[in-house]
Amino acid sequence: MRLLLPTIGLLGATSSVFAAPAAPRAIQKELPDGLPYPSPSELSLIEEAAHGTLPNSPPPPVISNKGITNLKLIAFNELFEVAFFHQLLTNITENIDGYRFVDKGDRDFVTRSLRAILAQEELHAIRANDALIHFDQKPVEPCEYIFPVQDFDTAITLASTFTDVVLGTLQDAVERFALGHDSDLAREIASVIANEGEQQGWFRVMQARIPSELPFATTSDLNFAFTAVQGFTVPGSCPTLDEIPLRTFENLDILTKPKAESQNITFSFEDKTNETEHLLWMTYINQLNLPIVEPLNVISKNGTLVQATALFPYNDYELNGLTIAAVTKSDGPFGDVNSVAKWTLAGPGLIIVD
Repeated sequence: MRLLLPTIGLLGATSSVFAAPAAPRAIQKELPDGLPYPSPSELSLIEEAAHGTLPNSPPPPVISNKGITNLKLIAFNELFEVAFFHQLLTNITENIDGYRFVDKGDRDFVTRSLRAILAQEELHAIRANDALIHFDQKPVEPCEYIFPVQDFDTAITLASTFTDVVLGTLQDAVERFALGHDSDLAREIASVIANEGEQQGWFRVMQARIPSELPFATTSDLNFAFTAVQGFTVPGSCPTLDEIPLRTFENLDILTKPKAESQNITFSFEDKTNETEHLLWMTYINQLNLPIVEPLNVISKNGTLVQATALFPYNDYELNGLTIAAVTKSDGPFGDVNSVAKWTLAGPGLIIVD
């Protein structure tokens, strides 16, 4: 099977990769380039690959508790991204089945792009951990990771999905910095949002999608991102997980791939506390709009695993781009995504309609 790379086509060449199935590969804690604590010489090479440097201005002298939580979640997520892009780049450079390019020019462009993205994510992780150390906090250590991808195309799709979530989560981080009067850090995260947006535009074009997804990127909550990243970690392998004061929700899987139309979707989730004895709802977050709440209908329950349906009301709300779904124990009304997180049983479920 040959999968076209539309980005390469825009450069005036025709290219494809061979998409042979491959089992997901576990990544050990050892990250590239000396992370999470590179030497000065390693850091210099990272900055060269990133086409830029760490900010040379020091972190502010004080920080709020909300700000500390932000930094811990950011470091946790960035270490995951470093592991992902390192593994993707390794698969390409080692010509793993599913990551082999027909055209050398295409391969060179993709590897150059991914090397820059990897190095930029390394700097994001280093900066967050350096700030934690500056504030006398324990830095976040890497986990062992497993990525459910089989080839280059599925890897880019996954990268696009988690970058969507990152763009929403950093909105929450900026607001929390603002509420904690951590204005200097809010500016720095706004800079990172711009970088992540550039990456996302490239990932989307690689999938033959327009580069700009939405007029207002779907927002998220730190707790949703914290839960989502844990889905790619080996259980018990995160040495500083308990140091991050955020909630972990039950798993939510979207079983029906929604189309650009209103429809009932099927999903499954874990219910370890018999919450299905009471009414539950499916709540959707899209762009910066008020959360949408729909009744949840249970189909079956096998042990703790519940299968249910709910309406995905695309036509009524133009639910394009990323929609974050959550099974909630209240029907609201919810004023924002953070109030949804407070009532969430299972999530996030990630839906992308494009």
